[in-house]
Amino acid sequence: MRRGPGTSLLLYVAFAVAIAVGCGWGLPGSDSWAADSISPRSCGLFAIAETYWPGHFHTYPPLHMAILTLLSLPWMALAASRVGTSTAALGAELVKPLYMTGIEILARVLAASMALGIVHNTVRLWTRLAGRRAGLVAGAVVATNAVLVYYAHTGNLEVPYLFWTTWALVEIDRVAAGEPREKQALLLATLAALTKDQAAAALLVPLVVYVAVVPRASRGTPVLRGSLVKAVLLAALVYGIGSGALVNPVGFGRRVAFLLGPASQTWAEYPRSWRGLLALATDTVRDVPRFTSWPIAALAAVGLALVLARARGGTRARALLPFVAATSFVLLFNVAARRTEERFLLPASLLFLPYASVAFDEAWTRLGASRPGRSALLLAGLVALVPALVGVASVDATLVADSRYAAEQFLSALRPGTRVEVYGGPIFLPRIPPALGATRPGKDPIAERQEIPGVADLVDPAMDPRPRAPDVLVLETQLSSVEATRMTGPHPYGVMQYRDAQSSAFLGELLDGSLGYRSVLRATCEVPWPLTCRRIHGSTGGEVWIYALAGR
Repeated sequence: MRRGPGTSLLLYVAFAVAIAVGCGWGLPGSDSWAADSISPRSCGLFAIAETYWPGHFHTYPPLHMAILTLLSLPWMALAASRVGTSTAALGAELVKPLYMTGIEILARVLAASMALGIVHNTVRLWTRLAGRRAGLVAGAVVATNAVLVYYAHTGNLEVPYLFWTTWALVEIDRVAAGEPREKQALLLATLAALTKDQAAAALLVPLVVYVAVVPRASRGTPVLRGSLVKAVLLAALVYGIGSGALVNPVGFGRRVAFLLGPASQTWAEYPRSWRGLLALATDTVRDVPRFTSWPIAALAAVGLALVLARARGGTRARALLPFVAATSFVLLFNVAARRTEERFLLPASLLFLPYASVAFDEAWTRLGASRPGRSALLLAGLVALVPALVGVASVDATLVADSRYAAEQFLSALRPGTRVEVYGGPIFLPRIPPALGATRPGKDPIAERQEIPGVADLVDPAMDPRPRAPDVLVLETQLSSVEATRMTGPHPYGVMQYRDAQSSAFLGELLDGSLGYRSVLRATCEVPWPLTCRRIHGSTGGEVWIYALAGR
């Protein structure tokens, strides 16, 4: 198996191509189609200030938002040169597609770069743990992770915090190997936590085990050695200032309370019981292989078994580092938050599935100089990657064939001035042509809604469009599902504002035809076999339903 620089370059280029396909998903526009993305609006509208404003807080830590805000300053300066620095005028100008698109492009370029960094960090870590050949195979496994490829297309925090996390793991392994890298390991772990709090769940146990316990057990190094104490104090100071804990303790305390309460428990997927824990474990074991393929997952299990059989200190014990990090995340986050969505299983998949490289490397070594045997092994490895490659291609195809594009074509064909009512937020709606007379009714206060440029907002306590008699009704991707329209059971992202009785009655009458509207378009995601439309975090693979007033 060739292991020169050309092989690594090929791996990075192939991964970059996978990210490049569909990179313009939903652009140009005033918002992103990725749920929970911090770009373009959070970083383009100075949300970073919330972290340090006394008593205030932002849902997410400030590091990545600060980086994106700095990158967005030219766009903010352009807007200020046109409308001045008045907060109201500047905010209204910045949400226009010109600025938001530019900011979103920068965010996606940075995410793509960090995704490449995750692959590189994986290659580095596994090269240290199991050799160059295993490092390249581990990198290939991560590069064919379909969920990672999706998040590399977005401004979400998953890729950035996992970039810092995987880099921190490389430095943690260097400490475990005897290098004086405590400061680097602790600072990188701090940067990961300042990007997204969940990083702490993946790094806490590895830091204790491999920075404190392993050095003492293998070399007799004191746990409370001076270099470690200084690193901990420096990391604590950086986190205290960066997170706002020292400069805005009230706001920081409120954010922690929010994260431990409504931000997590509202969305819990499993009951707080042994049965719920068993269901969570079952779903984790079932779903992680879907990030790549079942053959890779099976090889990863074999590779982990080989590592466990050899783990008796030193380098062999270090090879358990990724598994310890994956287990740490599952226990401290998945179990605690009771959630197993794709983005919350992504860390475990990135850390566990590369153990397939150990099984591959062991088989390669045992075959010795047998060229036919090694050729057969390479072929088997490629076959194992085929389902993973289909998954990656499916994600790209899903972005390219997003149902909102078909909905936009339909709306663009309507005559100018057609009165349209839209239901939902900009993240889940198609872009509305400015020539239409678009309105968004809702029961929630207008001040609490995310503005859609060119769409007027109105408050309708009755949720009844009949008095206004609009020509066309457009339902966002999350509302056009049986579960959401019935308003029963768990609710998809983005439909929390439609859970009231009036909204439920409106949607029910719309579906059964008694409202006086007929379905004129059911826009779906359609891709050729063997690809499939992938639904990820409520952002992809959904449908858009459009209704027209009967008789028109």
